[in-house]
Amino acid sequence: MALSDLNADNDYKLILGDFGNGIQVKLKVYKGTSLNVELPLLTQPVAIVCLYTDRTDPRIPGIAVATGSNVLVYRNCRPYFKFTLPPQEGSSLEADVWSEISNADQLIQVLKDLSLELGFTNLSSPSQNVLLMDPSLRDEFISSNTHFMIKKQMVITCVTTLRKYADNDRDVSCVLLATESAQLFVMDPETFTLVNEFKLPDVCCNIAAYGVYLVEYCVLMSFRNGSLFALRGNSLRYITQLFSLPVSINLFTNKIVTANMDSSLSCYNMKGRKYWAVKLPDNPLYMTDILLSSFALHLIAVALSKGNIYFYNDSTLVHVLTTLEPIYSMIFGKYGQEEHALISISSSGALDIRLLKRTAQFSNDYASYIQHNAGIRPHDIKFLVPKKSKLFLEQSLRERQKCREMHTWFHHSWTSLKVLTSESYISALHNASVTHNESLKMIVEVVGLGPRMKIRMILQNMSPNIVPVDLKVTFIYEPKLYVLHNPILYVPMLVRGTKYFLETFVTCQMPVVGLIRVLVVSSAVLLSTTVNMPDSAGILE
Repeated sequence: MALSDLNADNDYKLILGDFGNGIQVKLKVYKGTSLNVELPLLTQPVAIVCLYTDRTDPRIPGIAVATGSNVLVYRNCRPYFKFTLPPQEGSSLEADVWSEISNADQLIQVLKDLSLELGFTNLSSPSQNVLLMDPSLRDEFISSNTHFMIKKQMVITCVTTLRKYADNDRDVSCVLLATESAQLFVMDPETFTLVNEFKLPDVCCNIAAYGVYLVEYCVLMSFRNGSLFALRGNSLRYITQLFSLPVSINLFTNKIVTANMDSSLSCYNMKGRKYWAVKLPDNPLYMTDILLSSFALHLIAVALSKGNIYFYNDSTLVHVLTTLEPIYSMIFGKYGQEEHALISISSSGALDIRLLKRTAQFSNDYASYIQHNAGIRPHDIKFLVPKKSKLFLEQSLRERQKCREMHTWFHHSWTSLKVLTSESYISALHNASVTHNESLKMIVEVVGLGPRMKIRMILQNMSPNIVPVDLKVTFIYEPKLYVLHNPILYVPMLVRGTKYFLETFVTCQMPVVGLIRVLVVSSAVLLSTTVNMPDSAGILE
């Protein structure tokens, strides 16, 4: 996920990659709570970052989507540029195998031995394909791929950005790309070329950076073996070996914070000395930093597998946010016109947007407050009861002196209320059948000139106490003159004050002016009216 001012209008939007069902992968841009733009992606993205690719005004950022060995750049929510990492040269031994062996069975056997020696992931794409494909298709594949360069395609593992010229939010940023081949590439967004390349001791799984690329910078990387390394200038320096693999890392000016798989939150300095460590209540799933400049705070938000988000100020717990589901990803920053917004995605794919109150306060005594109140039983909590007034004392004395009479009167009143309710219910049941005294209002309209017309009736209940049910509307007419398509209409329960519309079609058979009588009936006729039908003689002739 990423937050950026895509249109240079100070309206920040949310950009995220939606995996969907794994087949229909899409890049989505949200404005507020509504979907603004949706772009299809061919493969699942590894990371999404927003960066400025030039210094021209207005400053419109681009969206960089890392997928496979490619970096797709979008501007104005349209495809702008596609950058592909150069393939890695394959093993010379593998090249000799393909050039010297032409027999399919012998080639497969040698490639299997080579995969055990070098590792399957270190083989080139043709070698991996021929080992994985159906044996009946191998001969054709080998005969058509005898002459090619043994190269291995790069696969991006993690991405971050680094300011190029100045430490400014709207400055041009370089893109740092870590790959499965244990390499780190620096891409210049102005020319879309690689300006630097570093060989790493292992595959990088988490990366963070701060500073300015052309001045002074620091890139923090955690590897799959649990080690932390820092890159300053062109020097790669070892920091420390973590006791457990990190889930996420954050880099500050002079310290490193890691959320680890052993349910711990650790802090180190740039020389590898541990400042502090906190035991988390559950396994961490994601971690992000919360920069609150107006509060002079820099917090750490850790999402746990139980569905809570813990906020830490250094090693001090300052707040706990309870969520219905575990949070898999979250980001904090500007969204819309708001300065502080926490956006998270739960395990079910629900998008949650929370805005920080301007009057919010983060107390360092939150953990002690929780610990103090954890052992308090509900009946030990004292309520703020007001002082006893003179009226309260008089009523208490009256209740003690006349408790029997008050109890008897309460039961009498309660029984009377139940009897009154039953009588009202029975009366409503009996009065549900329509009587002649009910106030019904009916308006009849004829729509059309003929020979096919529509009769529209508007019924309204004007009685405040009775709700008529089981009513019907029927018609009295001359069958030789008119044909009604629906001679009987069923009326729903008429609620007081609501207008009900009923319609039926009528067709005139002869060029004669006639009458149609409309009746509202139940067990008897309740309401009737006569309609003068229009003259359809000219139309029929």
